Amino acid sequence: MRLVDGPGPSAGRVEVYYSGEWGTVCDDAFDNADARVVCRMLGYHDGLDFSNRYGAGSGRIWLDEVQCTGTEASIADCRHRGWGVVHSWFRHNCGHSEDVSVSCIAVRLVGGPSALEGRLEVLYWGSWGTVCDRGFDDADARAVCRMHGYWDGLGQFIGNLYGAGSGTIWLQYVRCNGTETSIADCGHHSWGSYSYRCDHRDDV
Repeated sequence: MRLVDGPGPSAGRVEVYYSGEWGTVCDDAFDNADARVVCRMLGYHDGLDFSNRYGAGSGRIWLDEVQCTGTEASIADCRHRGWGVVHSWFRHNCGHSEDVSVSCIAVRLVGGPSALEGRLEVLYWGSWGTVCDRGFDDADARAVCRMHGYWDGLGQFIGNLYGAGSGTIWLQYVRCNGTETSIADCGHHSWGSYSYRCDHRDDV
């Protein structure tokens, strides 16, 4: 599995190596659950489906109508038409104009005394940015900590203790209930859409 032609290794067109050949994946039925499996295969915390954002590939279209639950270890474990099967009995079903692209999500804590504590930064669209503290609370912190692999249900919002970051403010008004496994599952304003009420002095 690899992501190509995007802004970095965390975002791009999905390509799969199978039977000695790199090929693409059709966007038919592809959704965020499928994107999550792709991104976890690549070592990221989560993923979002972005349809055909990074353009057409070439060669074989290896998979069509991929349907994952989001918990699979590999895209090979998900339902699909079969390797290299991209047509129905009456018509060709997929072309390279439908090659799916994905953006993977990761989180990190920086500027603190250890990997367990720091300013929250989110990798999205291939670049790192921050999260505004508007509406952020301990329930949101618990979702972040689960993304880091801490499953004991603990996590605490400690204000703006580790200072201002830089780059895009990716999220604001995050609204988790505390049971989510990813901050992407929580309510929030759309990615990168932040108001004049947020600047880097408000980084969580």
